[in-house]
Amino acid sequence: MPRIVTIRSRNETHQDVICVVLSQDAVTVDENGDPWCGVTLTSQQARSLAERLYSFALEIDNQEGQGYQTSSLSLPHLDSVVVVHDGSLQGHRAFQIALEFARRSFATLDLVGIFGIRIGTSEASSSPDDYEWQKGWLSRMVERYVQQASADGVRMNSMLFPANEPCALLDTLYRMRFDLIVIPNGLTRFGNHGERLVPTVINRRNANVWVCP
Repeated sequence: MPRIVTIRSRNETHQDVICVVLSQDAVTVDENGDPWCGVTLTSQQARSLAERLYSFALEIDNQEGQGYQTSSLSLPHLDSVVVVHDGSLQGHRAFQIALEFARRSFATLDLVGIFGIRIGTSEASSSPDDYEWQKGWLSRMVERYVQQASADGVRMNSMLFPANEPCALLDTLYRMRFDLIVIPNGLTRFGNHGERLVPTVINRRNANVWVCP
């Protein structure tokens, strides 16, 4: 069955471009013996292709690098916002940004916390003490955040994951429904060697990604 692959690339003048590649079985011969390429799309497949092309076009128009995506989902019309938090100052800033988006859009807010990060890295700590005190610290922050969100009229949920179980966190994000995810810059590479946080979200979800410095 013919397939279509869409990727971002650069042309011979190093401009950002979008490549639409058809599989070899998309080549056929017309009644005159001339070869031509084509595929047949259902309406759902056509919409999916259009959304992907439009998403790439937005990335290029906004001069975004690959992996820092403006989704086809409009920021002013968000229904659900997710923020990833590791208890750090970057995580706190990410929460404040996510809360502001949720408040302006009347969206729900889900906080996904990670405890047990080795200080100064995005890697899991090997010390049980790090997990204990970081979980306690993050839990207290969540309590204050719930109060702040409630005062702003935002419904907030939270869940916490140990850093040594990255697959559980990534699988949960994959199953969640959200229009925007805010991630501290220090956690963009969180995960295992096969799956990292930002690339996983970009590849699996049609969602806006905001990386917080």
